[in-house]
Amino acid sequence: MRARRSLPDGFVLGGTLRLHGNPRLRRTLSWLSLPWGLASVVALGFAAGLVRPEGWTVDARDTAPAVFLAVLVGGLVATPVLTLVAHEAIHGVLLWAFTGTRPVFGFKGWYAYADAPGWFLPRASMVVVLAAPLVALPALALPLVAFGSVGLSMFALLGLFVNAVAAIGDVYMIAVAVRIRGPVYFGDAPGARPGEAGSWYVPERSVRR
Repeated sequence: MRARRSLPDGFVLGGTLRLHGNPRLRRTLSWLSLPWGLASVVALGFAAGLVRPEGWTVDARDTAPAVFLAVLVGGLVATPVLTLVAHEAIHGVLLWAFTGTRPVFGFKGWYAYADAPGWFLPRASMVVVLAAPLVALPALALPLVAFGSVGLSMFALLGLFVNAVAAIGDVYMIAVAVRIRGPVYFGDAPGARPGEAGSWYVPERSVRR
């Protein structure tokens, strides 16, 4: 599952998924995010009900309204930001583990990314990198949902919703990776800057003429 600095002999470009400046892909992901988001809400709501069956009771009578409002607004703003940072950090940790090289991070307007320029990952490694935030963040946050204070628990659950919705691009790419038959390596598109486009490379014999 180790990444490579160069492609094996006989591998050629099999396809490219351009992320930057691609309104068609943005529309596709937006439409897919609706059923995915609904399924995520149902699944995470069910999981939250299992780990915290008593639910949440908010009692702000002993808290000054200004303090309560500040905590609420601050949490609603900070939680998505921290979640997205953690999401990309987990991608980066896995990329670092597979490549042994520090990844690069960035933001392209409508999506954030972690990338390993100049490296090629086999299918199994790529799927692990893509799926990691959907596994790691629930493992970290569900204990907070279960045992944290009411506020911390609710913000942790909100973070899980944000993480799931933010992963729609990862899920889409996992589907691409699984659909490709035979050996395959994933890396940046030729000439593209980090985070702009991802390509996959397959044996030349498997490319249809």
